[in-house]
Formats: sequence, structure tokens, C-alpha cells
Amino acid sequence: MITEKRKRILIIDDDPDINNLFKLYLEHDGFHIDAFTNPIDALYYFKKDEHDLILLDLKMPYVDGIAMFHELKNRDEKVTICLITADILYMEQLKKIPNIEKYAIHKPILLRNLKDKINEFQKKVKMCY
Repeated sequence: MITEKRKRILIIDDDPDINNLFKLYLEHDGFHIDAFTNPIDALYYFKKDEHDLILLDLKMPYVDGIAMFHELKNRDEKVTICLITADILYMEQLKKIPNIEKYAIHKPILLRNLKDKINEFQKKVKMCY
């Protein structure tokens, strides 16, 4: 689905294979993608009001996803962040953040389901504004 204005998505996942797979698939679907395997690099790059959605892995080196989530929200409280994990312990931590479970993706995920989730998140965000 190519939109009038290309939606910008920031992917932060330390697994280069997942990162590249998501990037290629979503670019093919018409999104503009910025992707990082190092969360520190992503923080340096991130600018307020530049991305419509962030796909953020929870289990990463240097900065874990929960700390990264809070830092990104401090910099841009309006940005939608979707947390991605296969780790059950991180899913338990998610429950501590109000309403965050509706913005979570469990790995593994089929690519067509990823696109459906992104469209679902966009609808939720439109309803909030």
C-alpha cells in the first residue's frame, strides 16, 4: 500500500537479518525506512517529528529496549513505538508500562502480519488525535 505521503518508520533491532528483512519488505510496501542495528547510533540519528512509527527490539546490547523506549518518548512524546521481542521476560516488563501491550509484536512474526500490525497501529494513532 503506497500512501500519498510515504510513512517514515525507524527500525531498531540488533539482529541484522531481521533488520534487513523488515526494511526491504516495508520499503517494497511504500514506506520510507531508517534502520539501525546499534541503538546508540539510532539515538544520535533520531529527531523529533521525523518518524511516524518506531519498531524497537527490546533485547539489545548497550541499551535495552525499555530504557530506549523511555528515552525516545522523552525526545518525542507523540511518536508511536512498537516493541518487538521473543523474550518472555521482556514481555513481563512490558506489563509495567500502561497500555503498551497493544503496541507489542511477538517474534517470530510473518511479514504479512507485520504489515497488518503497522496498519493497525496507524489506525489507533489516528483515533487518538
